Amino acid sequence: MTALHARLLRVMARVSANPVLHGALVAVLVGLAIGALDADARVGGGQSYSSGSGRSSGSGGGGGGGGDAAGLILWLLFEHPMIGIPVLLIFIGITIYRTQQEQKARRTTVDHGWTPSQSPAPRPVRPVRDQLTDLDPGFSETLFIDFFQRLYTTARQLAPTGTTDSLRPWMTEGAVAKVLATSPAKVDDVIFGATRLSDVAIQGKRTNVEVVCEVNLVGTDAHGNAVQWLRHEVWTLGRRTGVHSPGPDRMRTLCCSACGDPTEPGLDGTCPSCGTLRTGGETQWEVEDLRVVLDRPLPSVELHMGGGVEPGTRRSTVLAPDLAVAKRAFINRHPDFSWSDFDARVRHVFLSMQTSWAERKLEDSRAYQTDALFQVHRFWMARYVRGGLFNRMTGIGVDRVDVAKVTRDAWFETITVRVFGRMCDWTEREDGTVVGGSQTDPRIFSEYWTFVRTVGSTRRTAEHGLDECPSCGAPLDKVSMTGVCGYCDSKITGGDFDWVLSRIEQDEAYRG
Repeated sequence: MTALHARLLRVMARVSANPVLHGALVAVLVGLAIGALDADARVGGGQSYSSGSGRSSGSGGGGGGGGDAAGLILWLLFEHPMIGIPVLLIFIGITIYRTQQEQKARRTTVDHGWTPSQSPAPRPVRPVRDQLTDLDPGFSETLFIDFFQRLYTTARQLAPTGTTDSLRPWMTEGAVAKVLATSPAKVDDVIFGATRLSDVAIQGKRTNVEVVCEVNLVGTDAHGNAVQWLRHEVWTLGRRTGVHSPGPDRMRTLCCSACGDPTEPGLDGTCPSCGTLRTGGETQWEVEDLRVVLDRPLPSVELHMGGGVEPGTRRSTVLAPDLAVAKRAFINRHPDFSWSDFDARVRHVFLSMQTSWAERKLEDSRAYQTDALFQVHRFWMARYVRGGLFNRMTGIGVDRVDVAKVTRDAWFETITVRVFGRMCDWTEREDGTVVGGSQTDPRIFSEYWTFVRTVGSTRRTAEHGLDECPSCGAPLDKVSMTGVCGYCDSKITGGDFDWVLSRIEQDEAYRG
C-alpha cells in the first residue's frame, strides 16, 4: 500500500508540472464535483405519495471502482500520454453524459412521482370517458364516480355485518366474497382521496370499466380498537354493452334505474315495482371483481407537527392533454364566461370553506359544495367534536389557481383547478392545549378541486354576488343541510345555477 501511495504521489507531481495534464485533471475533478453537488441537492427533495419512491434515484450509481479508473487514467497520462489524453477526454465526455442522464431521471422522479424503471403504461389513445361516451351518449364521469363511491361505501359498511343481500343488484357473488374477505371488523365511514377511471374493455356484449380509488377506511379492528386504514384498490365494473345511463337522480342513489325504486329486487333479480331486471349488469353497472393493492394502518386522527411544505406541492401541475382545445371549446359555448371571475369564485369558496371549518360552522359553506362532499366534511367535523379537538386556522390565503382540466358530458360541465394555499393550521384540545400543527409557522400545500355545473345553466357568476343565492340573489344565511335556499326553495348545490365544488383530491394522488 505504501508503494502504491508513493507511486501516486510521484504521478501527481509530474502531472502538476505539466500544464496540459494538470488542466485536464482539474476538468475531471470539477466535472465529478458538479455531479456530486447536484445529487446532494436533489436527494430527499420530495417524497411521493407511496413513501418516497423518488428517493431511490438519488443514491447515485457507479460509485464502486471509481478510484481504480482514476488511477488507471493517471498512470496512462504519466506513462503513455498519447493514449492517456484521448482516454481522459473520453472519460470526461462519459462523465458529463452520465451526470446529465441522472439529473434528467431525478427531475422525472420529482415532477411525476415515479422512477424511470416504474414508468406507467402509456395511456389509451382516447380517454376512458370518451370511449364510454361513444357507447353511451348519456354517460357522465361525474355521475359515475358519485355512483361508484356510494356503492363502495355501502359495500364496505355492510360487509362486516354479514348483511350483504342488498348488494346483489350491484355485485356478483364473487365480488361480494372478495369484499367480505378484505373488510375490517367494522367500517364506520369511508373517506375518498382520489377516484379515477383507469381502463375500459369492450368484449362483445359486455363493457368493463376499471376504477382505481385511494381511500381511508375508518372503523375498528378485530380487537375492538379504533383504526384508520389507507387503501389503494382497483374495482372492475361491467354492464351489458348498449345500456344507457340513467339521469342524475337515479345515478346518485342505489335504486332501480328504470323506476327509481330503492328496495331490494326479488329472488329472480327483478324490480318489485316495475319488473325490470336489476341484476347481471342488464340495466346498471355491476361490480365483477376487486383487488386491494395497498393496505396500511394510519393513526385515527393524523396530527402533523408543524408548518412547512406538504409532500407533492412542488410537483408540476398535472394538465389534461386536451386542455387548450377544451378551454377554447368551452369559451365558444359560453362567450360571456370570465376566467378571472371563476378564479375569484374558487378563491372565495376556498376561503369560505376553510373559515367555516375552523369556526365549526359548516353551514356557512353549505351552498358551495355538493351533497356528497358536504357529508364527508360533516363526518370529519363530528370526529373532531367527539375527540374534544378543534382544528384552528389563521392567515388563510390562496397563492395561485391553475386550471388543470375542462370536461363536458351529457349532464355536467366540469373545471378542475389546482389550488395553492397556505395557512397556520393547528389542532388543540378544548382547554387550548396545542396537540398538533403550528400557530406561527404556515402550512403550504396544494390540492386539486373539481367544480361542476349542469349543462344548460346560463346563469353567470357576475349576475349575483359570491355570498348570494345564485337562484334568487338572497343572502346565503338560510341554506338547509340538503342544499335548499330558505328564500326561494331552490336546490342550489346540484350545479343547476352556478359552479359547486364536487371533489377535492390530494396532489400526491391526483393523476388527471
